[in-house]
Amino acid sequence: MAITIDPATKRLILDSASVTAKDIFRAWADWMLVSDNAKYLPAFSATGGDELGGGLSIPPYYFLLNGWRVRPMEASHNLTITGNLFVEGGGVPVVSTLGTFQVNVNYTVPVQAQGISTSGGSGATAAQLWGHSVDGYSAEELLRAMAAVLVGRAEYDATTRKVSYWSVLGSKIRAVFTLGSNGNRTRDSLDVS
Repeated sequence: MAITIDPATKRLILDSASVTAKDIFRAWADWMLVSDNAKYLPAFSATGGDELGGGLSIPPYYFLLNGWRVRPMEASHNLTITGNLFVEGGGVPVVSTLGTFQVNVNYTVPVQAQGISTSGGSGATAAQLWGHSVDGYSAEELLRAMAAVLVGRAEYDATTRKVSYWSVLGSKIRAVFTLGSNGNRTRDSLDVS
């Protein structure tokens, strides 16, 4: 499987009907290291993938930035993207083909806040998972933060370059980030109460 990178149109062009978010990210990362491709605005930011110990890990999340999008191969097909692929600030990560093809996109994403390694051991209990602390936050607090960023309302202030993510029910701002000119973001505040 090859993924073509087109910086002029900011497209990551697929050539197969099944791909992982990690494959798309890796293809772009490898492309960035070639020649002078680093001169283009970044296509991704990524978070997660951290090992928590005891066979636990946080699933990686890949966020498309700066107008970059995924374009399916030029054929009618069912496209399956496995993994967490999102557009920072909201939106759809996949655009239409250039031709008039019918493409159905299926996203297969993990529904848990942590991935569990199944190689060896008896695994963690639910109580162990929910009681586990990550960087000083409980699983419940992390779930509130992730839910706000993934499904809560996002507001972008172009003047200050700040993105505010609201709680799922819209009752409070859970997180505020400032977007740098290089596409990276810095967390200004986090409210997981």
